[in-house]
Amino acid sequence: FASLDNKVSLCSDIWSDHWQSCSYMEITCYWIDNAWNIQKRLLAYRCFNDPHTAQNISHLMFIILEEYGLTSKIFSISFDNASANTCSIDELIRICQPSIGGKFFHIRCTCHFFNLCVQDGLRSLKTYIKPIRTAIHYLWTHPQVMKQWGRFCKANGMRAKQFARDVPTRWNSTYKLLLSTFEYKELLCGFFDQVVQSSSLYLYANQWNIYTTICEILKVFSDATDQLSGVYYPTCHLVATHLCNVVCIFCEHITSNEPPLIECIISMKTKWEKYFLNIPEIFLCAIVLDPRLKLDGLGELLTLYSDSLNPITDACPSSSMIISSVRHSLTEVYTEYNEKYGSQVATQTQQTTSSIITSRLTKAQNLIRDRTKHPRGSSSSNLELENYLTTTFDFSATDDEDTFDILRWWAQKKQVYPILSLMAKEILACPVSTVAVEQAFSMGGNTLDERRSTIRPENLEVQCLLNDWSRAASRTQDQDETNDDEDTEDTSETTTGGGGTSECD
Repeated sequence: FASLDNKVSLCSDIWSDHWQSCSYMEITCYWIDNAWNIQKRLLAYRCFNDPHTAQNISHLMFIILEEYGLTSKIFSISFDNASANTCSIDELIRICQPSIGGKFFHIRCTCHFFNLCVQDGLRSLKTYIKPIRTAIHYLWTHPQVMKQWGRFCKANGMRAKQFARDVPTRWNSTYKLLLSTFEYKELLCGFFDQVVQSSSLYLYANQWNIYTTICEILKVFSDATDQLSGVYYPTCHLVATHLCNVVCIFCEHITSNEPPLIECIISMKTKWEKYFLNIPEIFLCAIVLDPRLKLDGLGELLTLYSDSLNPITDACPSSSMIISSVRHSLTEVYTEYNEKYGSQVATQTQQTTSSIITSRLTKAQNLIRDRTKHPRGSSSSNLELENYLTTTFDFSATDDEDTFDILRWWAQKKQVYPILSLMAKEILACPVSTVAVEQAFSMGGNTLDERRSTIRPENLEVQCLLNDWSRAASRTQDQDETNDDEDTEDTSETTTGGGGTSECD
């Protein structure tokens, strides 16, 4: 970090361990290196038993940042929506002195808000989801019934399926459960009708009509959560697109013929407007740094967003006002970066230019060197920004969202846009989800168990950090080491009833 020229972004959270009755603060750092690759490192897994006040949170974060020499190199911090985390931001801004007064300093975890929104919507659908949830739970918890299910499937020419488990507090598990049943809906109905024969466990094929719509809605949130939780690619410029996808699905189903679905959408939309009536400006600036979109693309996205959301309140500003604000913020950042890095960039440009001229245009060498030693008008101008915003770039037809590498593009343009490329390095490195924090807590939870609950907190931190750093070398930090209980693999020979396995023939 001492040799790092650009700033870094952090995400952090606090976790309580039931084995030790101890709390831990986790801090993960993201940055884009000189080779234009995103890097991630776990900085701390620190015991934190003080009251979780804003003052104590900011104080411990300051201690950790000082250890790494990062106090003055923080661009943004991502938290969940806990009030103490939010309240600590003002003190952290005072300590870290981030760019443009900290306008982009605090990023709330986008996926956390997705979860709040979906949970509100699913409460309206409990009655409709309960039959399939109860039926699958019955299979999981009765090994003998699971054996009968295996034989029933085999008799009907199908391979028995081990369905996803549903955890009511985790909406993605409900989504996986519903998805895993579609291929088997007729068999499930027949099995519980002909074999189980319980009035409280009865399924109807037409129930999957509403399950189809529920899955269409949840898929938008699931896709957004999956992509925005990525580690080795930028996510900040993708947020607004996913927000548009969500409000479009609201618009599509708000006129449903199913009253429960309408109630679900209204509940989601109400929660959504509480948090995303106005899209955070950092995400909008990141869109402008996508050369395929820039301000024109941002304007189209904002129009789509506003038209689809159709907010009840008039508090949402017009697209033109938002674009003007985004342009102003980008100019502010550019001006600050130009003042800070302008002379350094000019020197680098001079060295690069001199090398080329020496080999190709030796007669003009002195003239070129003289001009590059004294750049004219660059210190206070935003011509680089204006040039970028007004230039039309050529892109391959294959440069869609899935294949376009925005970091490679900026790496190739850093000589043309030296200041803007520095801005892109820091804005595009911002994490928009705290999923990395959850993975770190998972590591800590796996290290601690009943037998090892006496491990010293500092030793636990060392184990977690070394684990993460070793995985960074192989770039496998995005792979969860834990086994997911929601395994949906087909299995015709084994099934688990309550943690063990039994035959399913």
